[in-house]
This record gives sequence, structure tokens and C-alpha cells, in this order.
Amino acid sequence: MVREAAALILVRDSSNGLQVCMLRRVATSSFAAGAFVFPGGAVDEADHELAISSCCFYQQQTDFKILACKVAALRETLEEAGILAANANKAGVVNNTLRHQLHEGELSFETLLIERAASLDLDSVMFYDHWITPEGAPKRFDTRFFIAKGSMGHQVSHDNIETDSSCWALPEEILSLYEQGEVKLMPVTHVQLKRLSTFKKVSDVLAFAKKQNNVPIIEPLLNVDEAGKPVSVTIHLSEGIVEYLLYKAKA
Repeated sequence: MVREAAALILVRDSSNGLQVCMLRRVATSSFAAGAFVFPGGAVDEADHELAISSCCFYQQQTDFKILACKVAALRETLEEAGILAANANKAGVVNNTLRHQLHEGELSFETLLIERAASLDLDSVMFYDHWITPEGAPKRFDTRFFIAKGSMGHQVSHDNIETDSSCWALPEEILSLYEQGEVKLMPVTHVQLKRLSTFKKVSDVLAFAKKQNNVPIIEPLLNVDEAGKPVSVTIHLSEGIVEYLLYKAKA
């Protein structure tokens, strides 16, 4: 079964260059354990309903599946990273108590937005990338990645439930730590960090995302050894064909 999922690549400008919001999944996670990732998760039915409610506004997007995925990406970013991105009402601050209630299902995202007088500008969240987990993987996701502008006021804070570390970092910093074996990255995350490292400013990457007319679906091919154990993935990218050993870095 392939589950629909969404993730948010939140980027901001700093004095050193473009930074990206990253989280490390806990070592006990059933998916991408110990890996640094972008906030994200499965799309719920409530995300579809919220996308067409008065809490969200948009002009540029009429694909309701994409709208629901945007809502899911924003919800997961709040749950996992403590950041309410794309909030049109900058005064609508969300505290840790509300964030915890949302994560535990004690409070709906819609109710939280209403109570905090917040609304989501879905036009500011751009569809950026689309990957499907390869056949043969224990868990498979059809994941749409979105990109949005963060700010210096966005303080990332992991939830100590699904994630145990968090940071704003230059893409090249995370890539360097990966090459040194200090962090674990999934192939999809490595590819996206490599691409982000070519941009100097948030406006540049947003302009690139805006110009994409059709986001291609990337479906890696899982390679196994003689015993049937997955050892690598082959990925056809616009840059060419690449192969990744599964979890090169040490845990």
C-alpha cells in the first residue's frame, strides 16, 4: 500500500546564505530512523476538508489534492518543528501546549487556527518535488514536497516524540556532515539538499519553483543483493542517473 504524504522544505535567508529547516527522526522510528529529514507525514482526510475551509486562502491552485497536501505539510511542520509556516496573521502565535494537543489528536488543526485567529496562505507554499518510495520497500509513500519561505523569527523545536534534534542549517553544512559519516540522510533528502545548495537566496529557489509547469514524479529503483537484502537505489534525475548506497552514514 502506498500512502499519500507531504513534506515542507522551509527555507530562510541568513547572513551566511540560504538555510533550511531540518529534523532528525528518532532512532526507534519505523521509517527513516535516525535520519535528518524535512518535516512531513501522511495526508489525513481532515487536511482535505481544511483546505477548502475559510481558514485557507489561495488563488493560484485549483487542484484540491495539492491543496490538501499543502495543509498536511504545514500541519506536520507545526507538530514536528513547532513552526506555523505560511501564517497570514503573524500575531497568531501557537504555544507548545496547543502544539502537543494537535500532535496527540486532542485538537484539530482547524480549531487551532480558529482559536489563534490564524489563516494559511496556500499560495505561498509551492509544489517543488514529487517522489514515490520504490517497490520492495517495507513502507511506501507517494510524497509531494513543498517549499516555503521561513524567517529569522521561526525558531525550530523538535517534539522529542518523532524527532530528537532540529536545526536551521546551510544545505552544504548538512551535506558535509553526511560525507563525514556524521549524519544519516535518505537519498531523496540528499538530492534535494544538493539542489538547494546551488541557490544563494530564498527568492532564487522560489522563482525556480514557480517556473516549474509540471513537477515530474521520481521513482527510485531498489537494488538487492544475492540474499534479497536492499543495498542501494538507482534514481533517474534531470541531472542524470545516480545510485545511492542505503544509509551510507553511520547511525
